[in-house]
Order: sequence, then C-alpha cells, then structure tokens
Amino acid sequence: MEIIATIFPILAVSAVGFLTARKNILNRIECDALSKFVFTFLIPALLFIGTVKAKIPENMEWEFLFSYYSAVLFVYLVGVVLSKVLFNCGSHEQSVFGMGAAYSNATIVGIPICIYVLGERSLLPLFIIISVHNLALFVVGVFIAERGSLSISSFFQSTLKILKDLALSPITGSLMLGGVINIFNIPLIKPLDDSITLLSEAAVPAALFVLGASLNKYKMRGNISPALVIVALKMLLLPLLVWFLVFNVFSVDPLWASTALLTAAMPIGISVYVFSQKYQKYEAPIATGIVLSTVLSVVTLAVISAYVKSVL
Repeated sequence: MEIIATIFPILAVSAVGFLTARKNILNRIECDALSKFVFTFLIPALLFIGTVKAKIPENMEWEFLFSYYSAVLFVYLVGVVLSKVLFNCGSHEQSVFGMGAAYSNATIVGIPICIYVLGERSLLPLFIIISVHNLALFVVGVFIAERGSLSISSFFQSTLKILKDLALSPITGSLMLGGVINIFNIPLIKPLDDSITLLSEAAVPAALFVLGASLNKYKMRGNISPALVIVALKMLLLPLLVWFLVFNVFSVDPLWASTALLTAAMPIGISVYVFSQKYQKYEAPIATGIVLSTVLSVVTLAVISAYVKSVL
C-alpha cells in the first residue's frame, strides 16, 4: 500500500499530461513549447540548485560509478550483438539498438522517482549519473555507428562536438556550473538563490506532465520483435546486473546503490529517439520501446522501490 501511495502521484500527474495531449487540450506545438520550457529552465534550475547545495563526500564513490557504467556498457554491447545476430542490423541500427537497451530516462522520470522514493539525498548520486550519462553513451554510440568509416581524426572531431553540445546544453551546463560553485564554495546572493529555488520547485510536476504528454508522440508503430528485445534488455537485464554489482560485488553506500538500481530500472530515455533520428535508423522500434518500457516501468519501479526501501 505504501508503494502504491508513493507511485500514485507520479502516475496521476503523468496521466493528466497524457490526457491533455490526447484530447488536444494542448496541441502538439503547445506541448513541444512546454517541453522546451521544462528542459531549458525548470529542470536545469533543479539540477543547478541541487548541485550547489549537495554535500559532496570527501571520498568519491568510484565503485558506484564503475559498477553502474560497467553494467550499462555491457548491456549496450549485448544489444549490439543481439541486433546483429537476431535482426541482421547494420552498424547504425546496432548502435541505436544498443542505446535503447542501455539508456535510462534519468532526468524526466529519474528525478521525481528518486525524490519520492529515496528523498532529496539521492539527488547527488543521480546528478553524478546524469552528468556522465550522455557523454559515455553518445561517444560509444557514435563509435559503434560509424566504426566502419571512422578515422581517428573524425572520431575526435565527433567527440569534441559531443562535448561542446553537452557543455552548451542546459542540463549538463547547469550541473557543471553548480558543481563549480559547490566545490569552490562560491556564495549565491539570497534573491538569486530564492528565484532559482522557486523555479526548481516546479520542475518535478512539470516534468511528469511533459512525460505523459510526450507519450502521444512516441506511438507504437510495429516492429514489435526488436522493440521487445530492447525492452527486455533495458527493463530486466540492466537492473539485474546493476543490482548484482552495487549490492553484491562492490562496497557501495546503500543510498547510492539504491539510486543506481532505481536509475537502471527507468524506462528508455527519449534521447534515444533523438539519436535514432540522427541516423534515420530504427525510429519505429525505439518509439515502440519507449512506450512499452514506460508502461512496464510502473510494475518494475514499484517492485524495486519496495526493495530499496527495505534495504534503507
């Protein structure tokens, strides 16, 4: 009952967003504008103020990062191999397939879930995951997709472009700026602090609303077999592997381990669809996978939420 009470507000706000878009109360253009506002201002405000006020441990939990990303990269490579063996995919499709299997929606779903289940203390390990997420997976994704024609110089050019795009993006930029202010103990004047905090308080409900509205965009379009394999890797293999590493192999703080496990169980991130559009490959299976994984995450996140609550 406690888990239902925890998950219900998340589902309710997302459902309102879904019905609002479904009934055309807000049309496609208006939903896109709202999504842009959330990702450009509200979520960066939350990430910035959360990073500024986070208590960074003296000894970094390197085992936390190693265990999470070794699992992510392993599942990514499993996805690449399976896409070749089962569906005879080319390099571009393999990269998109692997991305779908390993890329969690750590921002729009991850932030509210972690806050509701684990509390605001979980934001620091979640922010660390988010800060590495795009860099690690997009660099690997470009390498896998273009490995047949990729030279050393073009790989470095692609990597530099990714780094530039990440640094200029509101999500990563807010994390970097907040980290600098925290590390060097730079004070924020109170009116500025209050203004950013006020914006940040709207981030979670607005992000959930946008998540629900966006599900109308990512419709199931067939190609169900590859989508099911992607979802199975993302929603079953990745959480199981992360659980095994953070709770059984490495000595990770229980709160940080729980955050890693919850993040691994998030549905497929919307950025994977953007990545598929970059190469114009496998958009339909990824769109189908996003919808399926988001629906299935209601069950998986409820189970994992109960588990991490018992651990803590």
